Formats: sequence, structure tokens, C-alpha cells
Amino acid sequence: MAEGGKKVTVAVTSCNKEKLEAVDSAFASHFADASLQILSHSSDSGIPHGQPWGMQHTYEGALARLHHLKSSGGALSCDYLVSAENGVCAILGHASTTALDVACVIIERRSDGKQAMNFSQGRPYPLQEVQEMIRAGASGKDPRLSAVRSP
Repeated sequence: MAEGGKKVTVAVTSCNKEKLEAVDSAFASHFADASLQILSHSSDSGIPHGQPWGMQHTYEGALARLHHLKSSGGALSCDYLVSAENGVCAILGHASTTALDVACVIIERRSDGKQAMNFSQGRPYPLQEVQEMIRAGASGKDPRLSAVRSP
């Protein structure tokens, strides 16, 4: 690990300002004496409809972004790679649906390929969008929810 006044370069699989700021904050707290360079790279999640649905799908999107970044050669000189993918996790109740926006973050140390993965806490996802997805899934128009039926 690069510490003690050294330069630490981190490639992030996103150009999203909030994700870049979060990565910068996390690495700055861990490498307090290092000079950080955060590089943003637009990386494809491979999710055809854009929004991952469920924890597994969200993890797969983060992993695909990481693979895309590595295969593009955009992170060869970096010390760390970070992939952050947000997805929606639905809790289907008897009377209503609650949805949470969660982030899956994968960090890879380039020197040895060691990876760590975790999910964020959930935050409420806009209910109107969830209800629209459920209606589309019940009608067969949204593949993310094709198994979900409206009450």
C-alpha cells in the first residue's frame, strides 16, 4: 500500500460527482498523509435496461464495470480500482411495496488483485417509480419485474 506522503492513484468506474466525492473522502481518511489522485472512467455495467434490480444484479453491475475498466486499459498505473453501482431492492409487503436504493462498492488493490466488496445502507427509492416498474413488470413490459404481479 502507498502511505506516508506517497501518491495514491484511484480509478473509479463512474463520472458521477457524488460517487467521486465519496471515494475521495473514503481514501483521504484512510491515506491521510498521501497525495490522492482520483480518476473517473465511464464504464459500462452491462445492464441493458440501466437500473439493477436486487442485490445480486447490483453486484453483477459493479463487477461488470470493474471488468470493463480493467479490460479498457484505463487503470494500468493506478494503485486502486473502485466500482460503485446503485440498484433498487424491493420489499414486497402485503399492502405495499417499499424500495431501497443501495450501492455495491468493490475495491481492488492493483498490487495483488485483492478485492473487498460491501453494500451501503439503503435509502428510500422514489415510490412512484417503483409502482410504475411493478405495473410495467406485471404487464410484461419491464423485464426487471416480470415475476412481480400487481395486487
